[in-house]
Amino acid sequence: MPKLRPKSNPEMLTTLLHLVGLGVVRSYATVSTKRLGGSLGLSQQAASLRLKDLEGAGLVERARFGRGLAVRLTDGGMDMVEGFLAEANTNLERGKNELVFRGVLFSGLKEGAYYVSQEGYAKSFERSLGFEPYPGTLNLRLTNEAMIEQRRRLDLMKGIDIPGFSDGQRTYGPVKCFRAKVAGRIQGAVLAIERTHHDSTVLEVISPSNLRKSLGLKDGDECSVTAYLGEGWARRR
Repeated sequence: MPKLRPKSNPEMLTTLLHLVGLGVVRSYATVSTKRLGGSLGLSQQAASLRLKDLEGAGLVERARFGRGLAVRLTDGGMDMVEGFLAEANTNLERGKNELVFRGVLFSGLKEGAYYVSQEGYAKSFERSLGFEPYPGTLNLRLTNEAMIEQRRRLDLMKGIDIPGFSDGQRTYGPVKCFRAKVAGRIQGAVLAIERTHHDSTVLEVISPSNLRKSLGLKDGDECSVTAYLGEGWARRR
């Protein structure tokens, strides 16, 4: 029997999960369509149709039990539920180690190119991150409040500390960064700088390559960046 993908069958998956919540698994259990409908927020008739659809798809089997109805999940039904739960658990675990940002590219004041190219920073980045940054930062404007809140969280989290230094003329402060992947494939790092002209609506990213050129980006284009927290980088690279 072919397995059905949960994402392409949201109503079926939702009904299966509610059945499990009502005690229906591999063994037959009595459940009324009225009770199932109440759990789903549907009418008794709509719940009955859901069960028929699941039975037609080979995901449940129904049988009479006295005057009531007994239902059990087939192997296909269990596979769908267990697959969804496994994926959800993976995503929850990943969320502990990653923050995904999406924003719109814009041109900054070219400060990034100046600071990143300073020898004191460049050498520290290479020692700590394993690459010497391209002289410049990719600036993303975060317009979603959830993304902005995530950016604020970075300021409170432990990252990779790049020490400050002095070149004899001026002092450069420390920088905190987090390993990252840009557009899901290019190595980089997200900067969390204490003293910067940008606020929490901006994400600054460095990389060993010219990201605009490598990804064919221009101002106004959308881009995604995944910042890795703690052991997240070791698990995902």
